[in-house]
Amino acid sequence: MTRMWRRIISRSVWIDFSLTTNARKATLFAAASVLTASVPVVVGTLRAQTPISYAASVKPNNSPEPRALTEYFPGGRFSATAVTVRSLLRLAYRIQDYQLVGAPAWSSTKRYDIAAKVEDNPPPLQVLLRTLLVERFKLAVHNETRQLPVFALVLAKGDGRLGPHLLKSDFDCAAYAAAAHALPDPARTPACGARVNVGALSGKSITMAQFTTGLAAFVDRFAFDKTGLVGRFDVELTWTPEQVSSNLAATASPDAARGDSGGPSIFTALQEQLGLKLVPERGPVDVLVVDHVEEPAPE
Repeated sequence: MTRMWRRIISRSVWIDFSLTTNARKATLFAAASVLTASVPVVVGTLRAQTPISYAASVKPNNSPEPRALTEYFPGGRFSATAVTVRSLLRLAYRIQDYQLVGAPAWSSTKRYDIAAKVEDNPPPLQVLLRTLLVERFKLAVHNETRQLPVFALVLAKGDGRLGPHLLKSDFDCAAYAAAAHALPDPARTPACGARVNVGALSGKSITMAQFTTGLAAFVDRFAFDKTGLVGRFDVELTWTPEQVSSNLAATASPDAARGDSGGPSIFTALQEQLGLKLVPERGPVDVLVVDHVEEPAPE
């Protein structure tokens, strides 16, 4: 575990589903910069962009205790410390780790310090990072849809009873979206939106499809809503984050061992708190395939 993770575990982000699509994407992108567990986004390819004029420095970071950090400042200055190419790919293409295919092993282990400054009008960070990856790391990628292990979110009980932390909501999100309202307080769960923290996912008047999308980031697989629940719900889910790992996600066992704190895994918490469970399946997932990438030339 790097120091970066210890540094961000107290932060939370919110997702306002009443925002316009573009505004919501901006919020999701901001979330991705502070939490590794950001909401999954379908892999996409940017339309042709005006060439970017910039200056950049890319140097290896061989620190035994790396502290990963990325920042994009007003005016087009980008700074990254101890970042991996894999993390840059996830940020540049707004994808989860399970959506990245074909990246070489070194892309997850070798770290770099990057300083870049755009000389003209600053583009979105996503555009700058893609340009940097192509020009300095000789990146070539393409999009595919593949049949991969996924999870189906279903009712845990045969009688359809829900858990104590999953409550039906009659809040009118259409009226809320139509009216002017301030941006939500990041410390509170917004109406018609979700709040994400390490070991916690809450929502107010959200659909099961929206909840499932947010949930997928914590179980290392894409997830589909197959609960059959219609309408909107208030959701409060908490679990022991140490239990979230690739091995646990692969087993999806509701009886997974509990951590030192005695808290439940995310799989157990879903059943106990919401009356839902994740069932392993296979299904279509949009992925980004790395065709070619190189270590940068020494400066």
